[in-house]
Amino acid sequence: MEMTEKIARELKKKFEAEKSRHEAEVLEHWRGEIEILYRKKYESLAALQVEMKQLTERMNNRIMMLKRQISDS
Repeated sequence: MEMTEKIARELKKKFEAEKSRHEAEVLEHWRGEIEILYRKKYESLAALQVEMKQLTERMNNRIMMLKRQISDS
């Protein structure tokens, strides 16, 4: 019985580490996208707003795809 609990703890620890690594990768990706917007020179506030709207739409599309994959599983 102890061996099973030990294996379960090790698997949980490994899963949590992998989940954290993946979350960091995702955040780095979107941070990079935001930094691109930040560094860009815009002629007007409206131009920045359009770019931000496009970024949020891309994020929403990705979220919807992931949710669809989860529900299909």
